[in-house]
Amino acid sequence: MRKTIFYIALILSGLGIPLNIFGILNTMVSLKYETDNPRDCISLVTGTDLCELITRMKIWILICVLLITILLIFRKRLLKTNNSKPETK
Repeated sequence: MRKTIFYIALILSGLGIPLNIFGILNTMVSLKYETDNPRDCISLVTGTDLCELITRMKIWILICVLLITILLIFRKRLLKTNNSKPETK
C-alpha cells in the first residue's frame, strides 16, 4: 500500500511540472492577445488576472519539484517494509 501511494505521488508530481509549464505558456499567449496594453494583467475576454494565474502555476511547479525531491530523499524510509516475523511460542 505504501509503495503504491509513493509511486502515485511521484508520478502526479512529475506530471504536474510539464502541465503547469504548458499552462504558463498558454496564459502568456492569452496575456498577449487578450489585453490592450502589454503591461495589463486583466483579460478583456474573461476578466481574470492573468499575472496571478502565472504566479500560481509557478508556485505549483515549485511545490511539485520540492515534493519529488523529498520523496526521492526519503525513499528508503517511506518504502521500508517490516521484514521481522512475529514471535511464536
